[in-house]
Amino acid sequence: MAASSNRITLGPLVAAIDQGTSSTRFLVFNAKTAELLSHHQVEIKQSFPKEGWVEEDPKEILQSVYECMDRTCEKLTQLNIDISNIKAIGVTNQRETTLVWDKETGEPLYNRCLTLEECSAAYILLLNLMLIFTQCNSHCV
Repeated sequence: MAASSNRITLGPLVAAIDQGTSSTRFLVFNAKTAELLSHHQVEIKQSFPKEGWVEEDPKEILQSVYECMDRTCEKLTQLNIDISNIKAIGVTNQRETTLVWDKETGEPLYNRCLTLEECSAAYILLLNLMLIFTQCNSHCV
């Protein structure tokens, strides 16, 4: 009984969405102690159409965020931790990655493209943007 009342009085919680190159994670911490209370991780499927080039499905990435959040909140509920105490969520992502979505349909126009070599990241980003802009015309925001 003491453990249950201890969990109820945890106070504010903070969470983080960590959307990385190969997986997505959602983590929830006690805001006062920084104790990790629960987390969940989902791997992202990758395809390798060219040497040094990685593509990932934007819809799968978004779904992985939802899944991680749902599973982590389920775990917290099983621990009798009130998820309404989550007061802030931070987000980390792939800063070198660009995604363009159709403003009318909300659909992604192409996969997320990554490069395995950091020195060519700017070049890949430029090529990716050129491809996207030639495809989207009036559909881009």
